[in-house]
Amino acid sequence: MNIDQYIAAKYLDPARWLAARKTGVTATTIAKAMTPAGYREVVDSWDDDTPIESNAYMDFGTDMEPWLAVWAKDEFGVLPNDWLMRHESDHVALATPDGISLDWSEILEIKTTGKDWGEVSKIPIAYKRQIQWQLYVTGASICHFVWMLRADTNGVMVPAWFEPKHGIIERDDEMIEAMSVQAAKLWQDIKERGKNVKGL
Repeated sequence: MNIDQYIAAKYLDPARWLAARKTGVTATTIAKAMTPAGYREVVDSWDDDTPIESNAYMDFGTDMEPWLAVWAKDEFGVLPNDWLMRHESDHVALATPDGISLDWSEILEIKTTGKDWGEVSKIPIAYKRQIQWQLYVTGASICHFVWMLRADTNGVMVPAWFEPKHGIIERDDEMIEAMSVQAAKLWQDIKERGKNVKGL
């Protein structure tokens, strides 16, 4: 990676970060677009900029993520990140990993959840796709996947554990290749349908 791959930081300028996400295909977008129904949803809703209404589950994740990122820094040496990044040569590919090591060889993904998957191999396929796309964008080899279970205590969301669980997900070039092909098709389809493709 190089400094030119850093596009916009969510913390510094949320509006610019959101606009920058429309200049390519993010990890969240391509993970959804890997199924026929998800693909149609991405294309049909591309121009819909209506903010997602917050809820208790989202608020819990937002509140917990900074603490979990600091915990991961102490455990693995990955630095917290909120910069949207672009692949060095495939400029359609975008991602915002939750953390990245100084040598860019390792990234971090944080999730809060109402279900304990037990082990990292059992996380949902959409999360695996998101992570592979982040590995592709950054050029990293592994991802430290960290998850914290939430519990509902009298209507208040609280951590169910004293510390999160974690595991390592290695780069899968076969999955990345399939996603890269799908992303190119998706981006072309979006442009051909006259969707609003932003530029910075």
